Amino acid sequence: MKKIIFPVLIGIISLSSCSKNFLNQTPTSSITVGSFYKSQQDIQQAVTGVYASLRDWPVDIYWYLSEIRSSNYYVTADGAQRDWYDYSNFSDNSSDQTLYTAWQSLYQLINRANTVLQNIDNISITPATLRTQYKAEARFLRAYAYFQLVRLWGNVPLVTKVISPTEGIQIGQSAPAEVYKFITSEMNAIQDSLPAVYTGSDVGRATKWAVKGVLAKVYLTMVGNPINQADKEDSAQVLLKQIIDNEGSTADLTFTPNYANLFGYKNDNLHNIFEVQYVSGGLGEGSTYPSQNYPPGLNTSLVSVSSLLFNSSVQVSNDLIQAYNPNDLRFNVTIDTSWLNNYSPATISNIPFYKKFVDFGLTTLTSYNDWPENFPLLRYADVLLMYAETINDLSGGPTATATAILNRIRTRAGLPPIAPASKSDFALALENEYRLEFADEGQYWFYLLRTNRAIPVMNAWFAATGQNKTIDAHNLLYPIPQTQIDIYPGLYTQNNGY
Repeated sequence: MKKIIFPVLIGIISLSSCSKNFLNQTPTSSITVGSFYKSQQDIQQAVTGVYASLRDWPVDIYWYLSEIRSSNYYVTADGAQRDWYDYSNFSDNSSDQTLYTAWQSLYQLINRANTVLQNIDNISITPATLRTQYKAEARFLRAYAYFQLVRLWGNVPLVTKVISPTEGIQIGQSAPAEVYKFITSEMNAIQDSLPAVYTGSDVGRATKWAVKGVLAKVYLTMVGNPINQADKEDSAQVLLKQIIDNEGSTADLTFTPNYANLFGYKNDNLHNIFEVQYVSGGLGEGSTYPSQNYPPGLNTSLVSVSSLLFNSSVQVSNDLIQAYNPNDLRFNVTIDTSWLNNYSPATISNIPFYKKFVDFGLTTLTSYNDWPENFPLLRYADVLLMYAETINDLSGGPTATATAILNRIRTRAGLPPIAPASKSDFALALENEYRLEFADEGQYWFYLLRTNRAIPVMNAWFAATGQNKTIDAHNLLYPIPQTQIDIYPGLYTQNNGY
């Protein structure tokens, strides 16, 4: 299975050509944007470059700003300033480096997409369907980046074309409703403009099912705080049913019976609807995500791989561990609670760590930032659970269809079926499955946000674990990076409470 590799492209364009088996990279050259857009190949590489910024999302957005934020991690101070401590303990600082990095990465993607869209109609492209595809990819990824921005920061600048530095300091923040209007308009316009499946080196690009699934999640997010547009749930349900009605038509729309097969680099692009692409080989195309979880001293063949996790201060929460039923097959795929270290003499460590994205069979990996495993942004199980959610909400309670979907997820996990009797009971059962099914994937915190459950869930967890803190509505957004506030005083307003 080949995967598409995403080279860097911003301002100065770095060109590379990669394929897997296993990475034949051409020499790198740098040219200006003004001289670049001359041929169809230039456009193809430029669109590929838009995908490149996705590589930052798993660590910056889905680990730091989502997974760490939730009750899935318990983080204590270790005597140094750590961004992960700030996010876990809701002591966010607008000067935190990760906030700046995530903001820059997202607007980098937006700039790349805007540049493609500005230049693509000036180039001859054959067949004509490719032009439609490339434009749709750029518009989808740009809208997806705005989805990340608006749910992380709320009021953000809406930039829909290439702008000069002078124009940049004249563009203020747009309200969330305006940003969501842009996102949904863009995704609706192109949702049927992309292929249902790709082959060869194009595998890994966004499909029409990825667009429909992400758009459905956008609509469900609009149902909750701060937009509160209940009518959007109908729109989400329509999209989700379209996907489910095509179950089995492609590999990514197939409900994989073995949960473990969803992970590991050998399963890249086989089971999930949309993934961030990675390839190892020392070419800057690898992932650092597993190293956020890889504990120091883990005794494996990967002895030269350093860990980014400080296991004295960043640990899988006991609350999450206890949430798993003892028979839940997902637990042993996701978490290890007892492992052999490589100290002398070797002993057993009982510090839990996430192992879902750690490929233990690798023997040639030599760097913490060169893991080959893709990261899932949208899985078919997510589509199923979102659809069950819409049924429960729009029907005023669980139906046989919604309950069957919920139990389909549970059956794969080796759990007995359940039959929640009320709308609220079913919603809590869904919340539990989201937490367990997507642990270490950065989905749980965003689920709590869009269902208006973040405040009660987190405050209950703080109380139960003796943490002397509570959160309120201002904690549902992050502070805008201070670097952005300082660029042009008065242009941006900092989020409340920061």
